[in-house]
Amino acid sequence: MTEAPREQRNVYRGDPARAWILAEIISPLGQSCELELLVDTGNPCAIIVSQGTMELLRWRDSGSTRSNFGALEGGWLRLAIPDIGFDVKILGYANDSVVNVVKRSDERFAGLVGLPLLRMLEYGGNDGWFWVRPLEKH
Repeated sequence: MTEAPREQRNVYRGDPARAWILAEIISPLGQSCELELLVDTGNPCAIIVSQGTMELLRWRDSGSTRSNFGALEGGWLRLAIPDIGFDVKILGYANDSVVNVVKRSDERFAGLVGLPLLRMLEYGGNDGWFWVRPLEKH
């Protein structure tokens, strides 16, 4: 008998209703912050969080880039999704304007994840919920 895949499922939320994941950002000192992050498959950044989150949890600095929301401050973050055993260090960005726009859909959203992160996972959904699970190893 095969074991069911580990996955995180979340009901769409917000106005308009949006896909989201629950992730943990972990600092080099072991501090962590659980964040509800809007899923944006059209975003070319792995993760965008607030300036405060970046300052508190960043592993190391990275270059900044420009966007239609202004400067995106780069930094390396450790992102985990414990439900599915996912834990990576990933290049992320900070921009409070992006986070404020995300919060217009639902105040609990603390940032967003984009396609570079999602490509490290299997993801999908239907008309009621969105799921992520670890990539199947071949």
